[in-house]
Formats: sequence, structure tokens, C-alpha cells
Amino acid sequence: MLGGILQTQPVPPPPPPTAGEEDFFSSGFFLQLGFSFMVGLAIGYALKVAFKVALVVGGLLLLLLFSLQYSDIIKVNLVGMESNYGDFVDWLTAYSGMLKDFIADNLSSTASFTAGLLLGLRF
Repeated sequence: MLGGILQTQPVPPPPPPTAGEEDFFSSGFFLQLGFSFMVGLAIGYALKVAFKVALVVGGLLLLLLFSLQYSDIIKVNLVGMESNYGDFVDWLTAYSGMLKDFIADNLSSTASFTAGLLLGLRF
């Protein structure tokens, strides 16, 4: 420093990734991926955020429900909840078979979508 003037050195660019490393956020990486992968990535990230929000809201609602039941303000019908749960499981079982058939029919897109979904859930 001479006379109050700060002299800075230029910052060198980061080294390129080695053979074992992948640069996921380079400009060319996402251009080489397919549409199914990008949709899976977006849905995976959205699901990750939605699951966190749903867990917090669901936990707060259950806490409120238990505190209202403890205070004898409401009465929870557990037998009715159990029958509704059984109906939901039957419905989910029927529709999961149709989802499996849809995935099997579109296997090439599904593999790319699943890879994107898993990567989206990871980030």
C-alpha cells in the first residue's frame, strides 16, 4: 500500500474438475440432459420442500388435536379413523398397480426421470 491506495492481486480461476469429480452446475452439464431428467429434478426438489412443510404442519395439527382431546373439548373417534385408513390403503393399492404399469410402458423416460427425481431429493 502506497499513499492509501490498495493494490489487489487478480483472483485466479478455479481449477477444472479432475477425472473423478463432476461439475454439476457447469453451463454445459444441464444442456446435455433430457427433458425427463430436468422434470424429475424439479419435481424431486419440490417434493423435498413440500415434505418438510407437510411434516411441520402435520405435527402442529396433531399437537393441537391431542391438546384439545386432553382438555375434553373434542372426542376423537379412533374406530372411525381406523376404518377410513383401511379404505385409503385399499384405494392406494389399486392405483399403485396402475402407476407401475404406466412406468413400465415408458421405461426409457422413466429411468431418466427417476435419476433426476433422486438427484432433486438429494439437493
